[in-house]
Amino acid sequence: MPDPAPPSVPDRQPLSTLPGAALGGGNQGLGPGDAVRVTVFGQPDLETQTVVGDDGSITLPLVDRVVVGGLSPQAAGNRIADAYAEGEYLKNPQVNLTVEAIRSRQISVLGAVASPGRFPLESETSVLDALAMAGGITEQGARTVTLVRRQAGGAQQRYNLRLDELLSGTGAIGFNVAGGDTIYVPEAQKFYIYGEVRRPDAYPLHEPITVMQAISVGGGLTERGSETRVQLRRSDEQGRTRTRSVDLTDFVQPDDVIFVKERLF
Repeated sequence: MPDPAPPSVPDRQPLSTLPGAALGGGNQGLGPGDAVRVTVFGQPDLETQTVVGDDGSITLPLVDRVVVGGLSPQAAGNRIADAYAEGEYLKNPQVNLTVEAIRSRQISVLGAVASPGRFPLESETSVLDALAMAGGITEQGARTVTLVRRQAGGAQQRYNLRLDELLSGTGAIGFNVAGGDTIYVPEAQKFYIYGEVRRPDAYPLHEPITVMQAISVGGGLTERGSETRVQLRRSDEQGRTRTRSVDLTDFVQPDDVIFVKERLF
């Protein structure tokens, strides 16, 4: 008997509700490890290259340490100018701070992407932007990705994001990743097809497909292949494996093994 309706291809974890506040990366300022250059107009001797310390401060000539952690480059430049003015070292100083290397705000993109690794956040970055930094999802990648965010106190919060929702704008496309986030792309669930097909192999199962479509994915039948002699091996919830003949209109489920036999004549 053919399957009455297409089964859903389940996500490995349930899709989380995505509150805007939870996924908004926001605008993050300077942080420990960021390399900066400070220039003071008309005062070349005060030009300084330095690194933001663990306490969020930088060391500068004359004013010693100035706390810039959490500030934007412009706000940090203004604070440094205030320090020179309040110390009566300069009158109406014009200070410019530029970021030369961002080391405090990095994200990890791992799993089934073309170039997994760590990437700096140099501007507001969406989940799709982050995936693009890693070269995009591979053919074997799932269509649901997991974002892991560190919370205060060291706890982690996980969000499962569907790629179709990101692309359509109904998911988390408007939210930004934040420094320390990890995006993981698992491999998609698979089905297997062997026997008299042109490209026998394992293939990702992103959405419900019929046996006929599975054969097409496998390159179609060989000259000896039979449309009426197709068997399917499937494991049930108890782990028992059963093999049965199937129709071309039956639907394929994750981990199914399809075997196409030769024609009798």
